[in-house]
Amino acid sequence: MQTDIQTKNSVPVDQERKIDVTSLMSELNKTVNDMIRLKITIFVASMPVRETILRMAELKSKVAFLKGIDVHEGKGKDTGSYRMSEQDIEFGVEYDIIWKREEIEKCEAQIDAMQEELDTFNHKTEIEF
Repeated sequence: MQTDIQTKNSVPVDQERKIDVTSLMSELNKTVNDMIRLKITIFVASMPVRETILRMAELKSKVAFLKGIDVHEGKGKDTGSYRMSEQDIEFGVEYDIIWKREEIEKCEAQIDAMQEELDTFNHKTEIEF
């Protein structure tokens, strides 16, 4: 619909219009307004679980962050950002692989519980549109 409006709006003056762009524009405007009403309806209906939705999003971000933590320790070549020497370097960490895995598992367990709560809410909640 949008592509037709964009590409079929301009035609040679002596050529017959095969597409009614005015009608398409009216239909597009109605569709956009319907979409806005639907999004507002969903937004209002989801208020009881809004905090859960936001917390779950933050936990997912935290998991992505945790997965990015370098837990390389012990002797080895520097493959990271230091590039100080061609010789083996001793690396130490504040947070080791065990801690990292446990933190990720805790977050993922919370995410799973929140997802169940949202699934139950979505299953029980009806919206009128």
